[in-house]
Amino acid sequence: MMTVSQSLRQPALRTEGHDQDAAVDREALLGALLGTFPLPVFYKNRHGRYLGCNKAFESLLGHARNGIIGKTDADLDPHHHTEWHLTQDDVCPESGGAQHCETKITTAGGAVRDVVVNKVVLSGANGAAGVIGAIVDITEHKQAGRDLKKALEFAEGIITAIPDVLFEVDEDGRYLQVWTRNPELLAQQKEMLLGRTVNDVLAPDQAAIAMEALREAAKEGVAYGRCISIALPNGERRWFELSVARRPSADPAAATTLLAFSRDITERKQAEDAINLVRMQLLSVLRTMPDMVWVKDMDGVYLLCNHAFERLTGLAEADVVGKTDFELFDVERARFFRESDKAAVEAGECILSDEEWVISQENGQSVLLETRKVPVMDAGGGVVGVLGVARDVTELNVSRQKIHQMAFYDPLTSLPNRSLFNDRLRQMITSAVSRGQRAGVALIDIDHFKVVNDTMGHPVGDELLCQAAARLKASVRDYDTVARLGGDEFAILLPEIRQGDDLGRIAGTILERFKEGFLLDGKEVFISCSVGIALYPDDSADVNDLVKYADSAMYLAKRSGRNSFRFYSKDLTASAEERMRLESDLRRAIERGELELHYQPKVLLDSGAMIGSEALLRWRHPDMGMVPPFRFIPIAEDTGLIVELGRWVLREACETAAELNADGRIPHKVAINLSVKQFQSAGLIKSIAEILEETGCRAEWVEIEITESLLLDQKDETLHMLSELRSMGFSIAIDDFGTGYSALNYLARFPIDTLKIDRSFINSADKRNEELVKAILSIARCLGQSVVAEGVETAEQAAFLAANGCGTAQGFLYSKAVPKADIMALWLGSSMGESAASTMR
Repeated sequence: MMTVSQSLRQPALRTEGHDQDAAVDREALLGALLGTFPLPVFYKNRHGRYLGCNKAFESLLGHARNGIIGKTDADLDPHHHTEWHLTQDDVCPESGGAQHCETKITTAGGAVRDVVVNKVVLSGANGAAGVIGAIVDITEHKQAGRDLKKALEFAEGIITAIPDVLFEVDEDGRYLQVWTRNPELLAQQKEMLLGRTVNDVLAPDQAAIAMEALREAAKEGVAYGRCISIALPNGERRWFELSVARRPSADPAAATTLLAFSRDITERKQAEDAINLVRMQLLSVLRTMPDMVWVKDMDGVYLLCNHAFERLTGLAEADVVGKTDFELFDVERARFFRESDKAAVEAGECILSDEEWVISQENGQSVLLETRKVPVMDAGGGVVGVLGVARDVTELNVSRQKIHQMAFYDPLTSLPNRSLFNDRLRQMITSAVSRGQRAGVALIDIDHFKVVNDTMGHPVGDELLCQAAARLKASVRDYDTVARLGGDEFAILLPEIRQGDDLGRIAGTILERFKEGFLLDGKEVFISCSVGIALYPDDSADVNDLVKYADSAMYLAKRSGRNSFRFYSKDLTASAEERMRLESDLRRAIERGELELHYQPKVLLDSGAMIGSEALLRWRHPDMGMVPPFRFIPIAEDTGLIVELGRWVLREACETAAELNADGRIPHKVAINLSVKQFQSAGLIKSIAEILEETGCRAEWVEIEITESLLLDQKDETLHMLSELRSMGFSIAIDDFGTGYSALNYLARFPIDTLKIDRSFINSADKRNEELVKAILSIARCLGQSVVAEGVETAEQAAFLAANGCGTAQGFLYSKAVPKADIMALWLGSSMGESAASTMR
């Protein structure tokens, strides 16, 4: 077979004309064939000169055919790889056959292209006549190869860089490929995994999780977030998170495979478990806490809350978490919560506030919460939220208010008590000093409160105090303070006094309001009060002195007839100080032997004979001498010392009565005064009986004198005690008869033996008093009672009494009260037959 070159050089067997036509035909045929060929084609002689080419070759080099024929590569492009081409052209005839070589060609546009040159030898009669070649542009192919290589290198780099394990599996979970830089994280060696399925390698429960992820990825394209636990060959168990995706494929008919990333999350899982454990412990603690606890983020969204929060708000945690205050509460309350959250964040520390929450819209029930809020910080110190803790202090607040009320307010009247009064007094004086103003202190005492308390009962007395408190508050200005200091004693602080008359007007208003009747136990009772006033700075600038001076003024008002007010004077202070001294000395008078009894004789008006005497207490003070009874008896009554003094008087008087009646001739009856407080003390009857036994005195030698007021106090108890005394043999006398406030019906009800007409009726020259004396004598005769006239000082008085039927008298006309020795002497003289009048003169 001939080669291509041989066929081109084959001599024609035709005639010369015919030969020329055939050559032309061959050239035309070759040109037509090469012109339509898309690859650049050329042919050269053995010396490297171009003999021909096609259009594609012309376009490649950028030269026309005429500019190419007869030229070498060096002629066409000095920078071309001429030497290399010549060498290859020379090698090609020598080696014979076809040759393929890869090189670079610079195109007409200046671009360097990668090409493959395919050459074959053209043979002639004398051997190789040249070469014919075709050029294939492989630039894009080589670039694609380079890109693919880079992509593969990049993929391998990623796989090498990431710690995850990458699997390729089919839909049955069969391992097709495994990539990892950490083979120790595989459940089995890579070679053992390939070809096996997930169910063959993993535990059944974990394999089920993995297969579920694969099925989801095959259906949906991706599957994320499922975690499985794998036991490694070294015995360690680790956790992995699966991210599965369906592998894309350009071939719709290709089998579906899946790519699964398996990320080691053991440390994260352990951290989550630790966090969850702490969270569960925290939640357990929060469940046991009685306080409300909640956490919000910076947007005010609740992250958690405890059971106490649920109980108080009535909202379940599931309804709270993820929501804001504006979604849970009314706008006003939500705005308040947000403002307090903001304050905590801005403060950067715990803030405390009291918040009142309405927990029942139906009945308006509310609770008071003591709330603490503190900003929550992240690891970098940034604020990420707010933690709130609230404690229900409703009952505690009520207790605090009760304690405050008990500490500073009177439980009966709800007025400030002495403690709060003293505090406000100091504030008033401080303010008065700074403003240069005057201020007043008034003390008020209810007149005869004890009578109401004892006769109508303590509940009625308490009601009187409450009504009195209301009237006092209504009598003063809004900014004045009315306080109850104790018992029936009230006090008023009067700041901003412009002139002294202001105090007088206020005191007058108080007295006027007290003139209105008090409705007590269904009865209208009229009660007055006494008011004492001291003024700052006129009287004193000392708070204690002001109270003391107002108290002195009040007692002056009482001594002046009650139902009045008095201002302080220095004489009042001196009197009060003397009273305190007398009280102190009186407490020790018995043990010091400073007390003694004097006896004033009682005589018969018709014969002048002594029939008895009245025991009267005297106090011989070591410094002040003889202290008259009117100075210390009221003190003893007020302080309760009268009970101890009365017992001493009883014993002394009974001893004297026993001595006076020792001869057994004419009886001498000793009158002894018993106070109301003695009757109110427990064991009076028993004490009297013991004294009688100790002294050897007989009851018929003693007359018990009581006041009319006793008959108004505790009537049933008084009647019982008087009846017992009468049954023991004592006679009962009413002292100072006619000066009391009671009705006369008690004379018939109580066991009364004697009426003693008060000296005020005897010493008065008023004719009306004489008529009253006659009336008393008439009443006594009707009731079968004897009468003793007190304070008889003249013979005319004695004659008047005798003429009107009075049997017995005592007074200075006969004798003053004398010591025991003197009364014994007088009695002895009287017993010897002398008249009492002559004996006592």
